[in-house]
Parts: sequence; C-alpha cells; structure tokens
Amino acid sequence: MNDATPLAQPALIEQLYRDYKPLLASVAYRMLGSMSEAEDAVQDVFVAVSKQDNGTVLQHPKAYLVKLVTNRALNMMKAAPRKRESYPGQWLPEPIIELDAGEAPLDRLVRDEQLGYALLVLLQTCTPPERAVFVLRESFGYDYADIAAMLDKTEAACRKIYSRAAAKIGHRPAAEADTALDASIKRFVHTFTQAINTGKLDSFIHLLTEDAVMLTDGGGVVRSAINPIAGRHRIAAFLAGIAGKGSLQGEFREVTISGQRGLLLLRAGRPPFAIIFEPTAGLGAIGAIYMVSNPEKLQRIN
Repeated sequence: MNDATPLAQPALIEQLYRDYKPLLASVAYRMLGSMSEAEDAVQDVFVAVSKQDNGTVLQHPKAYLVKLVTNRALNMMKAAPRKRESYPGQWLPEPIIELDAGEAPLDRLVRDEQLGYALLVLLQTCTPPERAVFVLRESFGYDYADIAAMLDKTEAACRKIYSRAAAKIGHRPAAEADTALDASIKRFVHTFTQAINTGKLDSFIHLLTEDAVMLTDGGGVVRSAINPIAGRHRIAAFLAGIAGKGSLQGEFREVTISGQRGLLLLRAGRPPFAIIFEPTAGLGAIGAIYMVSNPEKLQRIN
C-alpha cells in the first residue's frame, strides 16, 4: 500500500486491516501472551483509526499502526497483574500451535519469527515497557530510533530498557544455534513420548537438571499443580502420578508451538495437553517444562 494513504473511505480501512492484521496481532500476542487479548487490541486500534478525521493521512501506515497496537497492549498489560492475581494456579501464555502446512497467515507469522514459547514465558518476568522494547527489537527487528518513536522515549532509554529485559531473560542460544536447538528439543520430545508410552520414565527424568521446574496451567478448569513443581524428583513423581491415572493416554503429536517444537496430546479428537520443554544454555538438558491444559487456551486447535 502507498505510504501516503488517506484513511477517509471504509474500503481503505478494510485494506489496512487485511494488510496489517497478522503483523499487529503478532506484536500484541507476544506482549500479552494471549491471542484473544491480542485480537481485541487490534480491533480497538482499527476502531480508533476509523474514527479519525477524514483528512487524516498516514505517511507510514505500518509504523503508525504498530505504534498504536503496542501502546494499546501496554495499556492492557496494566490490568494484567490484577487478573493474574485472581487466576487459579500458574498462568502460562496461550500456545499457538501449527498442525500442518495449511496454517493461517497469523500462525505462519508466529512460527517464522521464532521467538519461542519458552521465551514468551520468560517475558512475563519483565515489566510492560521491557516486554514492549524486547519484542519490537528482538522479534521484529526494529531499530532503537523506531522503538523510541513508537513508545515516545529516547533511544538511550530504550537501550537501557532492552538491557534490563535481556538481563532478566538470561542466556539465549545464538541465531546460528537454531539447528542445534531444534535437534536438542526434538530429542527431548522423542524421549518424553517413549517414556510415557512405555511407562519407563527414567530415560526422560535423566534429561532434567536437578533444579528443573515444571509449570502447569489448568486455568481452574482442569486439575493441575497450583504451585511450580521444583526439582527433578518432584517432577518425576508428578508425571508418574498423572500417567498412572491415565491423564497422558492418547496420541502424542510433535507440533510447532509459538515458534518452538513441542508436543500436543490428542484424545478423542481433542487436545487435553500442550507440552513445551525449555533447554538449558548448553542444550544438553531440560531446565523447565510447561504444560498447558486450560481448555480456553487450547480451543483454537481443531
């Protein structure tokens, strides 16, 4: 679309919506961790844009719309702590799951950017401004000048905010290590599947670090651990317990979850669990397991 586009006619608003909705929803999703909230943010942005004066001209529609959705997501995040305090148990981001090559454009965008589900979890430890700067810089490649303009901050401030976020998130594999990372997680996925299917968990448990942690999110709808499960042996006991009750019976399917390889359990045509493994810095062991069973967060999967 021409960078100088008057937003006077509804047809042009609709064209902007078609052109930029996947990008805007992806930005908001990475900041909010919820696709339903991300879509609400995008809708709010286009409602606001449609009410602008007929003479409004966007010199740079992409940058303008990303700025609007970023600031809308920041406002929504201000209410998130109150919502999380009343959330039953652990809150984990909504997983976006790719089942086949026919995924929608938004799913493809989430997959291609490779931010990774485990990083989405770590982003929850950051303040809203830290999350915004990190996502815009790391996932979408914006330079500090663009980010500063979007957030109405100085470049120096944005650099400091990014540094604080990076320090909280910690070490991440370099881009050139993507192949090694993928191979490592594939090994975790295969070993876990074999362990559950055979009932012999030792091979998988040995992949966990001594201080590994497991977070489960049932949303108060499905029974899950209210608190983090800390330590290899406690995780082993938890997995053995739910496996013994038949909770992990079904077909395990290897899928892409928010840009990262993971597992989806299918039973009677429905997905009761999505499971993601976070490797250690050296990629040789598992530092964390995330298990999402909240049906509301799995309802987008057919």
